[in-house]
Amino acid sequence: MKTPKTNLVIITLLLVLLFISIDCKNNNVSPVSGDNYPNVDSIGIDADPTIVAKLPIASRSFRMGTAGFVPDNYPNSSDADWKYFYYTGASLYGGEFGVHVSPTANLNSEGIPSQVVTAYESMRNIEPYVALAVSPDEGPFTIQRGEELKSAAIAIAKKYKPGILSLGVESNSLYLAQQSSFDLYVQYVREIYDSIKVVSPNTQVMNNFQLDRMKGATALTGENYVPNWDLINKFSGKMDLISFTVYPFLNYKTVDSIPDNYLDEIRSHTSLPVIITETGWPSVNLSSGVAGSDSAQINYMLKLIKMADGINVKILNWVLPHDANFGVAGGIFDHISLFKNDGTAKPAYEYWKAVNSLPFQ
Repeated sequence: MKTPKTNLVIITLLLVLLFISIDCKNNNVSPVSGDNYPNVDSIGIDADPTIVAKLPIASRSFRMGTAGFVPDNYPNSSDADWKYFYYTGASLYGGEFGVHVSPTANLNSEGIPSQVVTAYESMRNIEPYVALAVSPDEGPFTIQRGEELKSAAIAIAKKYKPGILSLGVESNSLYLAQQSSFDLYVQYVREIYDSIKVVSPNTQVMNNFQLDRMKGATALTGENYVPNWDLINKFSGKMDLISFTVYPFLNYKTVDSIPDNYLDEIRSHTSLPVIITETGWPSVNLSSGVAGSDSAQINYMLKLIKMADGINVKILNWVLPHDANFGVAGGIFDHISLFKNDGTAKPAYEYWKAVNSLPFQ
């Protein structure tokens, strides 16, 4: 049976991440130089060799990380929880860290969202990338929204010279919600690309798409979509990278039912370097009938890394550093992390460490 608002389930995590972006707690805690926290250089150092031997790949094409400002005990995190997150939390996933934030969220005097400032100036042992999210929940894309996106992107590029800057999050979801104004969004993205290159020539600019919607593979959400791969062409020449959020549990109830070539279709539509900015599998059963468990997370990870390596993915991020009690869309993202809400590692984390120990090529 279709549950209320299941048609919004695909953009739910985007909205969750944007909600986190206006949570000011993480902006009130500044790390102190004398604090004694471990220096996380590589989470693969103490990987279990018996688990390494079980992996379906012997080396990896991708760097690894996570996305989202979610420390232990979120949303009731203490100052100590936030400090630990700044020092070690995100780097426990491998070092890559996605800052997915609205271009208008908590801007400082330089016009930069506070989460971006936090990532670059307060967090240790990570390599941030910034994804400016233009949410369809805010209505049609307008000239004002375009100018806000442009202003934030240029300010970030000028100040931090980021390695990667995305001018959208799940842009095909924006298209499906606001088709009449999508071409204006595309126009701004193309203009902003050129402006970024002026102030930060080495920044790689990307856009982001929701893969399962792109494939028309979202049956468990209660809605069916026609594949819209053609949207990629609208950004032709103005993307150095392409990225996707990947949630096969929106269409498949078990890991075994996910086709082994689930990611291969990407290569039929683009030759650009690929990043997976968000992915995961729940560690508990979902009301949609999805079979979630600790072992299901492990099995999904094993299938995922083989598929990702097969299409030469450059960065692979498992979403959310810790489980959080969001409760949205029936709680489908409440148990998706590799760490429980209290910071306890789930069994799949040992496998994540093992993958991190593989040679990066």
